[in-house]
Amino acid sequence: MSYCSFTDSSCPSGYRFGDASGPLANTCVGATSGGSDASVVAIDAKSYLDAPPPGVVCFGQGFGKTCFDAANVPSTPATLTAQTIDTDTSPLCSTVVQNNPGWCVIAATDLTVTGAVNATGGKPLVLLATGTLQIDGTLDVASHRGGQTGAGAVTNNAALCDPGTPPGNNGGGAGGSFGTIGGNGGNGGGTAGAIKPTNTMRGGCAGQDGKSGTAGTKGVGGGIAYLIAGTKITVGGAINASGAAGTAGVTGSAGAGGGGSGGLIALDSPMVTNGGAIFANGGGGAEGSGNTTKGNDGNESALGVAAAATASASNGGDGGAGGASTAAGKGGDAATFGGGGGGGGAGAIKLFQATAITGGVVSPPPS
Repeated sequence: MSYCSFTDSSCPSGYRFGDASGPLANTCVGATSGGSDASVVAIDAKSYLDAPPPGVVCFGQGFGKTCFDAANVPSTPATLTAQTIDTDTSPLCSTVVQNNPGWCVIAATDLTVTGAVNATGGKPLVLLATGTLQIDGTLDVASHRGGQTGAGAVTNNAALCDPGTPPGNNGGGAGGSFGTIGGNGGNGGGTAGAIKPTNTMRGGCAGQDGKSGTAGTKGVGGGIAYLIAGTKITVGGAINASGAAGTAGVTGSAGAGGGGSGGLIALDSPMVTNGGAIFANGGGGAEGSGNTTKGNDGNESALGVAAAATASASNGGDGGAGGASTAAGKGGDAATFGGGGGGGGAGAIKLFQATAITGGVVSPPPS
């Protein structure tokens, strides 16, 4: 029996069956109990739960499984050189993916990334090779303070990201939560939100703004890079889906911004080798201000190294370190001055088919 489903971020699978789905109507895909048909195919969920129907070819085994009509399976190799890809508008995004999943899918037989390739936009980035996918340059779907917002990052959606409790007067903002919980803000600052499921196609979560005076602003969470290869993924350069740092309190005993959480990297292939760095770490919280003295902005992760806590430039509380293999740091307290922002929580690295990533730096550990 085949039923249709639609995207619903409140379900662990990311999809819910529609009203016309018989005994499964309005239930989450994958959450059915005894007596249901184990061979259900979720057509509108953009991936087939069992074998695809005749004439359809699918790649990948995780929640980013991508399918084509047999006539549209990629037939030529491709190389992505240094550029910025807008996942909402780029002509590189395939228009022949089955059921239009709402992702930017760039597909080829063998796919190579060279130079610095950055991805922005509201849609997740999916790179698909029917053979080998090789990252020789830097694939950057991270968010950066004062700059890029990574592809698929969650900027304002309480259903996908728990916003937590905002800071009180002079308090620092908390860091965003994703794979792990963000750090709380200093000086009675904000409390980080709870972790939402990371087994769906969604990006990282923003931190909180500080409060009072000319307060610091939150860092945005990291984006999404979902990589699929029929034979092997090889990383010789770097894949970065880290969160942006918060900005500092400026004047008036202002609280600082909390760091954004790391985003999502998924590696869906029988073999994954890494001679570089694969990382989705949290951004650092910033420093609160004194009465007239601006604090320091937060730090960001580089080549897998966690974002460090901020050094003192004012009487305000220091910013917390971003989360990576260890928990995110809490924002510092500073008596009557501005509290520091909490560090963003670590993102998530998901591994499908392969049981391990061979070699290199991987942060946080894959799951």
